[in-house]
Amino acid sequence: MRLSRTRRVALGAAFTLATCIAAAPVFAQTKITVGLVSRSAPNWPEYVAEDMGFFKTENIVIDVIYVGGVAAVAQQVTAGSLDLGDTTFEMAVTAIDAGAPISIIGSTTIKYPYSLMAPANMTTAADLKGKSVILPVKRNDIDNFFTMWANANGLKDGDVDRVYDGSSTNRYAALVAGAVAGAAINSPLDFTAIGAGYHRLIDFGSYVKGYGFIGVTSRRDWLAKNGDAARAYLRAVSKGVDWLYDPANKNKAIEILMRETKQERGVVEKTYQYYVEELKPFSKGLTVPDADFNNVLKAFVDNGVVKTKDPAKAGFVDLSFLPK
Repeated sequence: MRLSRTRRVALGAAFTLATCIAAAPVFAQTKITVGLVSRSAPNWPEYVAEDMGFFKTENIVIDVIYVGGVAAVAQQVTAGSLDLGDTTFEMAVTAIDAGAPISIIGSTTIKYPYSLMAPANMTTAADLKGKSVILPVKRNDIDNFFTMWANANGLKDGDVDRVYDGSSTNRYAALVAGAVAGAAINSPLDFTAIGAGYHRLIDFGSYVKGYGFIGVTSRRDWLAKNGDAARAYLRAVSKGVDWLYDPANKNKAIEILMRETKQERGVVEKTYQYYVEELKPFSKGLTVPDADFNNVLKAFVDNGVVKTKDPAKAGFVDLSFLPK
């Protein structure tokens, strides 16, 4: 069977197009291993970036590892087993001061969305006297904030016994078991606790002002080789923050956090109201406000925990990878 000239031209063009498509370069996605502490609301922008395809748009694939504590994140980033990791400013600062070759390259959360939960009959600082509370890490920010609050409310050092665990889930379990009278936990577990009849004794997010919380950290040698990947990651997470703050996305945002934290809708709705509509802890553009960082550094210099007083010299923060 002979084809008409028009048919032959059409088939030839189709073959040429198919050949061009097959020969087009396929850009491999960059895989980034990211360390987070636990499945909780402070990671909401990362969950959004994954769910809404922002990482995919940036041509990166994220492998998330939950390590159970901020100290473990800093250690694993330093060791190179994590490319990027979310840890507290204070943990990053102490690690860098001790010689860790890492830097803070952005901040997802600049306010402390933590609560000290207690049984309903414990409504004042005096009710904690002679009892125990469980906090994340000894001599860290929450520990210091609790001291500030306790002293301001008439308690002396030693009036309350302190125990420590890096996991909010474990701290809440200790409270439920009656092993402690107070537990510092983040959202949405704090609203789960309220639903179970516990009382918010301290809202650290409202109590603490101008003190940075979560820093995205990375090794400097990894950044030197993978700067574009770091920028892509920060751009995607920054889009996640912007998306969260858009009221039109409320229902979808609630669904995303429900799935990630496996909490019921009512709890996550209250978390959304507290986080997105009231506290607004997420950092637009993932910026690290100078005042918030410097307050962290000053607190540790004053306490003798950190020796370095010059942030620039120590290389604590490198914001060159932030979205422009």
